[in-house]
Amino acid sequence: MLSDQLDVLNMHKEQVNTNLTETLNNRETVVAELEAERAEILAMDPQIIDLENRISMEQDAAARTALETELAALNTRYNELVQGEQVKLARSQTLERYIEKGKSWVDSLQNQAATQMVLINKLQTDTKQRVVLYDALTKSLKTAQQQDVAHRINEIGVATDEKAQAAMAAIGSATQNRMAEMMENHEDHMVFARKVLEEKAKSDERFVRRFAKIVEKHDKNLYGEESL
Repeated sequence: MLSDQLDVLNMHKEQVNTNLTETLNNRETVVAELEAERAEILAMDPQIIDLENRISMEQDAAARTALETELAALNTRYNELVQGEQVKLARSQTLERYIEKGKSWVDSLQNQAATQMVLINKLQTDTKQRVVLYDALTKSLKTAQQQDVAHRINEIGVATDEKAQAAMAAIGSATQNRMAEMMENHEDHMVFARKVLEEKAKSDERFVRRFAKIVEKHDKNLYGEESL
């Protein structure tokens, strides 16, 4: 049984370790893409500023229109890059979190496997030694002290039974206590869930107000002015 469980632990350790390696590779790729987008964004800033300056100085309507078209295309690409940067940053953060979790999982499974191997080796040694020792004990029981030894073994068995009974009772009580704690903790879970929903609703309300101001400025061309 212990050997089978050791195989299970090693299997899961390999799975988690493989997943950790894939996650590390994925984050490396995402970070590289993120840095490339940031570099492109930085390179576009002077281009946008230059176009804006040229537009402000251009007197010819046709030339000014062409420059504004070019600026609009640059702004579109700039916004796409900024949006992509946000997405990749969020993915990088998520992968980073699971990298740390994966490291903890691998370490824990390694510790469990090591302990399992110690127990297997100990029990194998114990079994081998006990076969010899208990055989000698059996022979000893045939001596003149057989009855005395038998009584002592019986007393040990009774004491062991009493401890086992007490342990079983304690396990039953502990099980009930854990069940009660789990059910009592339900209230805290519900309070937390409602608090999260309330905070989300408040955040949504703030977003709606801010978005309404943005739309108002856009529709009424109130840039640089306070909304009416």
